[in-house]
Amino acid sequence: MADIVVDGSRHGATITLRGGDTLRLTLAENPTTGFRWSVPGPDALAGVIALRGDRYVAASASPAPGAGGLRELCFGALRPGRVEVQLQLARPWEANAPRSTFRVVVEVVA
Repeated sequence: MADIVVDGSRHGATITLRGGDTLRLTLAENPTTGFRWSVPGPDALAGVIALRGDRYVAASASPAPGAGGLRELCFGALRPGRVEVQLQLARPWEANAPRSTFRVVVEVVA
């Protein structure tokens, strides 16, 4: 089982996983601005992968007020298949106005 780490530079890429692998998406985020990466619901993941973790990681052990960090989303590979993961960096009260988007295609092979 492998832990595959993908950052924002891989936008649009296809990521191949094997059963039991973990995909760790790390995307820049500054929650003090109100912008936060959306997490797709289970239906959007089609049972191919599942969200296993969602956490914010500060840029340093003692960050300056208002400093940004990373949103870390962990997905576990469940079964063979292909699914597109689409995320939006948006404020919840501005649902139709994302600041940024991120997309990867995840293919799980046997």
